[in-house]
Amino acid sequence: MMGKLPLFLTCGLLGFFSAQLGADPVRDAGDYVAAIEKVNAAHAKKPGDAREADLAENVPRQAVVGLARLLRESPSEETNAALVECGEAALDLAIEDHFSRVRTRLLETDPDSAAKLGDAVVRERFVVRGFGALEDGFLAEFADLLDGVLDAYDAVFGFAEWSKVPGKKIRIRVHLEDQITRPPHFAPQFPYHSEIDMPVINPAGFKSPTPKGQMMFYGLCHELGHLIAMWGDRQNQEDHHAWAHYTGVVIVEHMAKSATYKDLLANRRDVRWRSLTMEREKPENAIAPSDKSKPGVMSLFIRLHDLAGPKMIGDAMNRMDAEDTGHRINHVRYYSFSDFEKALIEVCEDREQDDAIRSLFP
Repeated sequence: MMGKLPLFLTCGLLGFFSAQLGADPVRDAGDYVAAIEKVNAAHAKKPGDAREADLAENVPRQAVVGLARLLRESPSEETNAALVECGEAALDLAIEDHFSRVRTRLLETDPDSAAKLGDAVVRERFVVRGFGALEDGFLAEFADLLDGVLDAYDAVFGFAEWSKVPGKKIRIRVHLEDQITRPPHFAPQFPYHSEIDMPVINPAGFKSPTPKGQMMFYGLCHELGHLIAMWGDRQNQEDHHAWAHYTGVVIVEHMAKSATYKDLLANRRDVRWRSLTMEREKPENAIAPSDKSKPGVMSLFIRLHDLAGPKMIGDAMNRMDAEDTGHRINHVRYYSFSDFEKALIEVCEDREQDDAIRSLFP
């Protein structure tokens, strides 16, 4: 049986057949989008060990042929709209080659539609999308920083899986704004992955803090904490928004103290205002651990950090994830502190440390 043809080869073979068969942009786009949706839906139902690079191989040949045919169509409002749909679908499965060909075609025929689609950089663990007049190299620089942040998370916590659907890449949406009116935020609503929305104001590079003191680098580290876990449920945020703050300041401080990340942090000085050391020194956090307030939860995480270490915290989160502890809303993981305590005890190998951990939880 023949495998899926590469898109560049498919485009060449279609030169003759497209003219004779007659292309239908709406149909071709619909078939391609539906094929991507089917692959993602099947994977979400039974993720297994597949990654997005593997999933892309499951897109049917007919859908790839349809996209190639669409790319050869004469420009029209209908064709351009169909190409935008296909570009979005390609990124929903992190197929960089398909996206790049769609974007290149739109840049030639309809720059406004190309701007609507934006640009993208696809790396092993994430997809960064860029919108607005970002200068050449911005997304690659941002991707380098994100790679560094994820490496830091690996070194400190060792989280096994980032995306809410195992095997999917992290998504980051970077958009240029005149001013930042809303901080970076976690967007869990997408069907097969969560997204971090990241506004920026400097088209030449990602600097932090902003002139108004907005901690954008810390914000990125913070929002990644939300991707790892949510607490309670939609109505009851059990951690009082302390978990992501804890992971954010830990990673900012870790990177600032390590020579490994010196070049990456050249324009990111957030550690002067956001660090675990500063959280330890805040009077409001010097209270007994509890789940009744943000300071109480921060006290819990700080004491766990000092007692058991962040690696054990990461091991406990991985244990809960592997056992599918808690519950999921639109695939997003929601955990409870009672389950977290049990997981910590399960991964802990020291009886005395077990008792100390238990004493921290209400």
